[in-house]
Amino acid sequence: MARGKEYIKKMNDYVDSVLSARRKAGRLEIRAVERHVNDLKYAVEKGIYWDERAAMKALEFFSLLRHYKGKWAGSEFVLEGWQCFVVASIFGWKKANGVRRFNVGYLEVSRKNGKTQLAAAIGIIMLLVDGEFGAEVYSAAVDKDQASICWTAAGAMIQQAPALRKRALVSKKAIVVESTMSVFKAFSRDTNNKDGFNPSCGICDEVHAWTTFDIYDVIESGMGARTQPLIFLTTTAGLNLSLPCYDKRRVYIEILDGLKEQDDTFILIFSLDDGDDWKDSDTWGKACPNLGISVNMDYMERRLKAAMNDPSKEVEFKTKNLNLWVDAPTVWISDEIIKANSYGTRDDDLSGKECYAGLDLAATGDINALALYFPTLEHNPVRLFFWIPEAKVIEKEDKVNYRVWVNQGHIKTTPGNIIDTDFLKQDIEVILRKYDVKNLSYDPFLAANGVIQHLGDRGYYDVMDELPQRITTLSQPTKELQRMLMQKGMDLMNNPVLRWMFRNVFIYTDPNLNIRIDKKRSLEKVDGCAALVNAVAGYISRTAGDKSKQIYKGHSLRTIKL
Repeated sequence: MARGKEYIKKMNDYVDSVLSARRKAGRLEIRAVERHVNDLKYAVEKGIYWDERAAMKALEFFSLLRHYKGKWAGSEFVLEGWQCFVVASIFGWKKANGVRRFNVGYLEVSRKNGKTQLAAAIGIIMLLVDGEFGAEVYSAAVDKDQASICWTAAGAMIQQAPALRKRALVSKKAIVVESTMSVFKAFSRDTNNKDGFNPSCGICDEVHAWTTFDIYDVIESGMGARTQPLIFLTTTAGLNLSLPCYDKRRVYIEILDGLKEQDDTFILIFSLDDGDDWKDSDTWGKACPNLGISVNMDYMERRLKAAMNDPSKEVEFKTKNLNLWVDAPTVWISDEIIKANSYGTRDDDLSGKECYAGLDLAATGDINALALYFPTLEHNPVRLFFWIPEAKVIEKEDKVNYRVWVNQGHIKTTPGNIIDTDFLKQDIEVILRKYDVKNLSYDPFLAANGVIQHLGDRGYYDVMDELPQRITTLSQPTKELQRMLMQKGMDLMNNPVLRWMFRNVFIYTDPNLNIRIDKKRSLEKVDGCAALVNAVAGYISRTAGDKSKQIYKGHSLRTIKL
């Protein structure tokens, strides 16, 4: 067990480096290491003991494993000190009766630190060397594709190791060990026949994105007949603090802080501390223990530069690279940037020119917006038109400058407390006739007020596209609009209403880093911004690149190969 002894020494050196501050560790990482050291002191009182030989056996197993992709493909999977600490803790701590102490493990670390491959290796140990006849190991996630990532990694590592290939058969759907009737499969909420299975190990990947922990509960409830089962959860930080992972994380932190006791749960969290400057590279190692090993400093510096230039990249950098939990809605683009997108284009400069229109139709008592985007002209001018009922102007006089904007001609009103749709549709038609409109994109959900039907009857049917307001359809045009604004590549024509609306915008980012304007959580009206996103979407849809272009028609997406 030469390699195992080497890894035990490496683990102990890691523990010492954290406690002595040779490693600049975050508070939660320090708590995890202190917990281990305190358990060594009071093990007898707690009814547990440290089995170094068992830890060494698990660590020794890694000498058989090989990397399967990238520049390390084919080379031995060499553990770093913190990884030795994870593996040794899970397999080395025992209860007084000799079974493993930890039935749950939680590892939270930033991207590119090898957590998925480490989790896959732990799954292989549970499949092949845990001494469990009829072992059932499952790689679990919210969907089939995510669940298959860890399982695929396990299969690839087995295929790379001649000694393991002799024992395990890797097929398209399972890894099977016939000699012990054991199996390793991917598992998600799409999987049929969840009842009646008997897992010995569940690897739960990227749990920050799980909307419910139903899969976790199914795995846990199925482990009742196992002597020493293990659920190993891995994740990076997430964007939605209301999802169940963040609640579990709060409990885990209370365990590390000694406020709660849960002796069967191993916890290791790598993250920056409150008060750390996320732009200071000296703090990055707290979240990224493999900084300088599997994560290059120049990569991190490039990601920082991108984050400084692009607000959506800032959220990504903080969550994925620095393991900081960031609530998804975030102020989008600063007022300074919006003001800088001004180049003096006049209304007369736009007459008869090619443009792409976006409509944001509203309920009868709210703002309706039309955005015209002129991508073939210098500085990509944008012309906005707004309509609002007169009653809304009076209602908001104490909060918003609607009256001033009406007097300046930036907003048109119709009498009463609801919009006059006859006036609206006639006025929009008059406006569109002034320009060469190549496309008009709109939300079909609010298209029942007669405007769309009227424009279709007036000859605009062939250029009108429905644009479902789903994050998957809005993300690309929202990011493209953001890119142009951040590069000062648009002329917003000093429209004060649009400038005000940009100050109101909050952005929602989903776990896949798609973005959209979050109307519900935005501070005030954002209709002009939404209309502009629709206009940009229409432009992208109608003029996509050399390989294909996408056109929204009806309720479907047609892809036309060029």
